[in-house]
Amino acid sequence: MTATDPPGATASQTAAPNTDSSPGGGLPVPTTPAPDTAPADLPPPPANGWGWAGGYGRRGSALRQKLASHLAARRRKRRAWARDIARIVLVLSIMALAVLAVEIGRKAVVVLNRADLGAVHLFGERG
Repeated sequence: MTATDPPGATASQTAAPNTDSSPGGGLPVPTTPAPDTAPADLPPPPANGWGWAGGYGRRGSALRQKLASHLAARRRKRRAWARDIARIVLVLSIMALAVLAVEIGRKAVVVLNRADLGAVHLFGERG
């Protein structure tokens, strides 16, 4: 008897105990093997209601599926927003680099033109 047995349950021996010193020594051994299939006289499990096949368990899994689909939709929306923001940042950074390249080119042209005129020297005035 264990603490989980229902009240009124009694322990009864199912077969002669093992008398040899084999592993699991002294455990009862059933005299007939367990059937491979359920007996035919049992009614089929209920399709709806509170059985294992339906009812609470199915509703619980349906709620879990609904929550999972909702969370997946939120993740898709957040990823879409993140992609859109990343695209905008990429375009702005490329535009900023293009503007910088143009300004550096303009400055280089000005410096080279003035150097050809002899007005500007890289290290100050000419000697």
